[in-house]
Amino acid sequence: MKTILFILLQFPVFHLSAQIEIWGTIFSENNEPITGANIFIQGSYDGTTSDSLGYFSFETDLTGDQTLIASFIGYKTQAIQLQILENIQNLKIILQDEVSELNEVVINAGTFEASDKKKSVLLKPLDIALTAGANGDVFGAFGTLPGTQKVGEEGRLFVRGGEAYETKTFMDGILINSPYYSQMPDLPTQGRFSPLLFSGSVFSTGGYSAEFGQALSSIVALNTTALEPETKSNVSVLTVGIQGSHAHRWNNTSLAVTGEILHTGLTNRLFPQNIDWIKEPIISGSTILFRHKTSETGMIKTFGSFNYKTSTLLYDNFKESKFQNLALTNNNVYLNTTYNEMLGEKWMVNTGVSINTDNDKIVLENEPINTLKKSGQVKTVFTNFTTEKITTKFGTDWVGYDYLQKVNIGGNYKFGFTNQQLSSFVESEIKINHILAVRAGLRAEYSSLIQRSNWMPRLSAAIKTGKNSQLSTAFGKFCQNPEEDYLKFNDNLQPEKSTHSILTWQYKKGTKSFRFEAYCKKYSDLIKYDKADSAAPENYNNSGFGYSRGIDVFWRNRKEFGKSDYWISYSWIGSKRNYHDFPVEATPYFVSAHNLSVVYKRFFTRIQSFASVTYSFASGRPYYNPNNPEFMSDRTKCYNDISIGLTHLMYLFNTQTVLHLIVNNMFGFNNIFGYTYSNTPNESGFHPRQAVTPATKRTAVLLISFQF
Repeated sequence: MKTILFILLQFPVFHLSAQIEIWGTIFSENNEPITGANIFIQGSYDGTTSDSLGYFSFETDLTGDQTLIASFIGYKTQAIQLQILENIQNLKIILQDEVSELNEVVINAGTFEASDKKKSVLLKPLDIALTAGANGDVFGAFGTLPGTQKVGEEGRLFVRGGEAYETKTFMDGILINSPYYSQMPDLPTQGRFSPLLFSGSVFSTGGYSAEFGQALSSIVALNTTALEPETKSNVSVLTVGIQGSHAHRWNNTSLAVTGEILHTGLTNRLFPQNIDWIKEPIISGSTILFRHKTSETGMIKTFGSFNYKTSTLLYDNFKESKFQNLALTNNNVYLNTTYNEMLGEKWMVNTGVSINTDNDKIVLENEPINTLKKSGQVKTVFTNFTTEKITTKFGTDWVGYDYLQKVNIGGNYKFGFTNQQLSSFVESEIKINHILAVRAGLRAEYSSLIQRSNWMPRLSAAIKTGKNSQLSTAFGKFCQNPEEDYLKFNDNLQPEKSTHSILTWQYKKGTKSFRFEAYCKKYSDLIKYDKADSAAPENYNNSGFGYSRGIDVFWRNRKEFGKSDYWISYSWIGSKRNYHDFPVEATPYFVSAHNLSVVYKRFFTRIQSFASVTYSFASGRPYYNPNNPEFMSDRTKCYNDISIGLTHLMYLFNTQTVLHLIVNNMFGFNNIFGYTYSNTPNESGFHPRQAVTPATKRTAVLLISFQF
């Protein structure tokens, strides 16, 4: 079980180093606070963005005469000369309007963004890290946003009627083929990466940019941080293991290294599980993030992640009425290098390369299944700032993928394929005037395995409906190659396809934001088969189809730090598919019609403590009952969960220390994710069943962390 990943000592408000602090406020000429303005020291990466009240605060180790830059779209950039000798407090900045850019409209249909590039900022890294119930996981926190489904036995993102594989993850624009840890049957997994590796993360629930492809439903785009602010180290001791990190900062370069080893033995004894572990899960891993500033506008980043996970359990194979030894070992390596640079005033280039190796070894009753996945990517994107109102992006990328599976069950079998995927895109955004913007794009993809090209248009637009509101719409066609579990048997299958139509209305004023979104998705060419796991190529075809339609509602009130911050998200969805071995069109097992999340956070200044609570609800999900002639008509009971997080900051042995406690499903709700039925009927002719439930009703993890 992977839990908190160095999240707490990063809290900037409590950063207790000897650096100089600069703080103040930024306003327009009308004395209105500017949210999301960029404030930084020229020639460095020391800076921040303003909050909803125009407040900003950051620290720097630079001294002497420096130039502070303040900028925001729609306002003239201002340069302020500072002599930095000690803390600079209550600095007030006034930005003048750029008449041509006043009240700029922002296209945001389908997008929840946590970077600071747009006004639709929702979740920042610390929001993700400190959301109760998310366990410091990027995907867990996004699971509290509208459009997602509660699929507790998976731990992956299921978005708007799409399966987990239909959501793709990117880091600095580069694809991550294995963003999650491998998992045992009916046990949830978690993302491999800490949210604090990233300066921001964009969660697009649909209608996303033509820059990204091979995702039927949605994308998660993670952007790594710039230079580390200072040299520091920390060590964290948890009830599930130990973690450590060290970051070193030079003038234009930084290097950050993390390492961990986690073991759930103690937690499993404190909270007994319904899993018969033979070898309890062990996770070890490390990351390395090298960053070098090549010029005032250029940056090169190299990221590496190395993970190992192993566990063995006595698997209750209820379908076949027997227990089996099941072991899983996974080794994963992910490396990428990206380079970004301004080429003069009108051009910017973003390029990168990556390699990813994922090796799964499953042993079922001494019979092994080895699966090796290798992938690599090369990508280049150019951006042209033609005028202040026209921006054009175009680029190309190549992805190579190699899949090999060896099965030694009842004989020796080998399955595999190799694919070269070449893609290109072009996309332009035109701000017609201060209330209307349009973005149009086209993406083309060619697969050497499938030997087919696909052309996918994307179109979106936005119009201001008031001083604090706007209406956005998006339309696009998307395709994705079938999963390797099908391509390994039949490499003549065609890509699965979907069409997204989205309409969004958003209101934002001060600390409050409201968002209403309606969408419709149509699926075609989905994979169908008569018998699961059959090796016969003719068993698989592209005759599947389906739809998803629904509404998402999001409300957030984020006040200045030290006060409450909460959001409420609600989703309704109607979705049906006729795919896989479905005999008729039906709602898939992972879709619940109603999903609700309420997240509340508050910091208590006097006691230097932080508290958060998350309530999650989902209506019943369908499941297959062989005793019922109506296919997928049964429903589980409703899902409920209340999780809390408590944090206390203090000094221990003259060292900055954090105590953190998380409790998941604090009240021990008896959640049921579905049912497994025996293949053999009983004497009465009915198939017995067994509920699929969490491994334990509740869990708690205690962390103590020291910074040096």
